[in-house]
Amino acid sequence: MSAEAAGLSPMEKLVPEVSHYIKMLDPLSVSGSRANPVKLGWNEFALSTYMIFFIIALILVVAVVFWAKKRMAPVPKGRAINAFEAVVDFVRNNIVGGCIKHDGEKYTPFILTVFFFILVSNLIGLIPGCKPSTGTVGATFSLAIIVFAYFTVTGVVKKGGFGYIKAIVPHGLPKAIVPLIFVIELASMLLRPITLGLRLFANMYAGHIILGIFAILTKLFILAPFQHQGVLNALVSPVWFLLLVLMYTLEVAIAGIQAYVFTLLTAVYIDGAIGEH
Repeated sequence: MSAEAAGLSPMEKLVPEVSHYIKMLDPLSVSGSRANPVKLGWNEFALSTYMIFFIIALILVVAVVFWAKKRMAPVPKGRAINAFEAVVDFVRNNIVGGCIKHDGEKYTPFILTVFFFILVSNLIGLIPGCKPSTGTVGATFSLAIIVFAYFTVTGVVKKGGFGYIKAIVPHGLPKAIVPLIFVIELASMLLRPITLGLRLFANMYAGHIILGIFAILTKLFILAPFQHQGVLNALVSPVWFLLLVLMYTLEVAIAGIQAYVFTLLTAVYIDGAIGEH
């Protein structure tokens, strides 16, 4: 740390610290520095930190599923397997059972996969030094596009191509307004992957910005007395630390809530695609 920086107050050091933190959250960053992208045509690809944690989340989900499969029994033994089955039952009964009126079990594997992948990705991002793959808009939009493709194909298989398009407009409307309603409903359906992906990204990214700021404030005020910044700053540091713990607890809850909301909307969209208006 330079002599000039050492003489600054904690609040004066906050801006450069936050700027550096936001730079580290860059989707194409690797350990805080920008990755070297590879150009393919007009596109650029780079193995960023987010992609690495995306792959880690995928591996963990597969590993947990195989682990749970080996321990399945009529009467499961152990807290871990009981907790896993409780989560599966929650998704099956409250999301699938509550949203999909017909043949819900048929779509349960896909919905469970979506739920566990997002949940694991979100929780990984709360480990110090890790990043959530859901903290970049590219990853969340990719997940949303997969969901969009799934419920669209499911609807076409169930109703046929023409039947699916025809079902976009609710039955019983006056013929004069059918074209207008069709355009509105079609636009709403095409916007679903955008709103689905943006909602997840915004919540996870904003949460990490807030956690980062509180962590930076805690660090700055704890270091303050050692840099001759006064006793008052040292007394303030436990307050920031307490707020950081509270925010961290809240983010753990948000990680589960966002997985739940994304999966719930996925089930609603599937039901809309296979059901009748």
